[in-house]
Amino acid sequence: MLCIICRKDKDDMSDEHVIPDSLGGYYHIFNVCETCNSKMGEKVDSPLVNHKLTELYRFAQEIEGKKGIVPNPFSGIFLEEGNPDVKARVDINKEGKLEVLYHPAIKLTEDAGVVQSIEIAVDSKDEGRIDGILQKIVTRKGIPESAIIKGERRREIRTGGVGGRWEIDILKFKIGLLKIAYEFAVDSIPEFFSDVDAIKISEILKNANYEGAKEYAKIGSGLQPEIFEPFVNYLDLSSRKHYLVLTPAKFGLLCLVKLHNLFSIGIVLSKRKFLDFTETVIGVNDIDGRSFRKLRIPDLINECMGPVHTRFCYYFHDEHERAKGEPEVNSPGYRYEGNDKAEIPLYKKNGERYPFLAHQLLERSVCQSRKDENWQIEVFWFDEIQEYYVKSVGSGNMYRVIALEMSREQIRKV
Repeated sequence: MLCIICRKDKDDMSDEHVIPDSLGGYYHIFNVCETCNSKMGEKVDSPLVNHKLTELYRFAQEIEGKKGIVPNPFSGIFLEEGNPDVKARVDINKEGKLEVLYHPAIKLTEDAGVVQSIEIAVDSKDEGRIDGILQKIVTRKGIPESAIIKGERRREIRTGGVGGRWEIDILKFKIGLLKIAYEFAVDSIPEFFSDVDAIKISEILKNANYEGAKEYAKIGSGLQPEIFEPFVNYLDLSSRKHYLVLTPAKFGLLCLVKLHNLFSIGIVLSKRKFLDFTETVIGVNDIDGRSFRKLRIPDLINECMGPVHTRFCYYFHDEHERAKGEPEVNSPGYRYEGNDKAEIPLYKKNGERYPFLAHQLLERSVCQSRKDENWQIEVFWFDEIQEYYVKSVGSGNMYRVIALEMSREQIRKV
């Protein structure tokens, strides 16, 4: 089987997480060899997974890694504001809260090489370490035990803040997003694998070419959720989900990647489109539901919308005809032939039946669409030259129809 990264025939295919599992990814493919999987984990996924913003995100969302540990984005050495000699670290306690722990500080006062005094400052949680620290100093300095006179202990409450410095990567993490888009495209569009750009991307991933990734990861900085604006009516972008959208664009095949409230970017995968818009593939990774699934545009719309409501627009030739017909067509019990089967026959004025059904007439009708709050409404206007009638089931009366209105209410987002 060909590995989609090194493009060699391999027997050792692995379980590849398209979206890293440490980010709550549940999208698996099995066409990446173990060697490439291992290398990409170290060189491609790592800049994304270990990005400072990712650590902050995982800490806030309490997403554990493979070892069951939530990362501490505040690891490292911090300095007390206004007193850079005082060092501290920030730990996560058992309740998952951050707490500042001060590093031991030692001050020796010497006169002509002779130690006159020793001051040891520790965090309140480390009080038990004072004697051990003192013993190490005494041993190192060769001070006899008899010369030690222990003084008083005092407590201080530090109210100042601590500060440090973070370095934020703005380049390397994009190769991890490129990998997600590439694997999603190969898995969704088999013929994409042989594309010239696909071959080039696999080479970029294999060699962890961070500069090369910029050629494809070029829509947005990686931190711009507004690139998902076209799908805001159908995707619940505030939910704990990752979204992948594979869609044609004027410049070729585009993959939009949104990792929850973390990264958002557009990856231009190929100069070829491969898909029509209705064939757009949406990948939904539900972190809480621990699942991944794919949808096409029609499936997405159907899942978001309620049932279709249809009604005809009637035409009455004069007021007499209106006064006679409106009470029936507006009554709750009014039904016309085919009403329940959605296979509605149409008639001529003389009662002769047309050789087609109402839904077949829609294909050659003029459609007008509008949105009214959560309702999507489409009105199909029939040819004015022809006259079309429906037959009432109750009375047998014929009523002329000039349009069919179809409406659906949006009831949810995916």
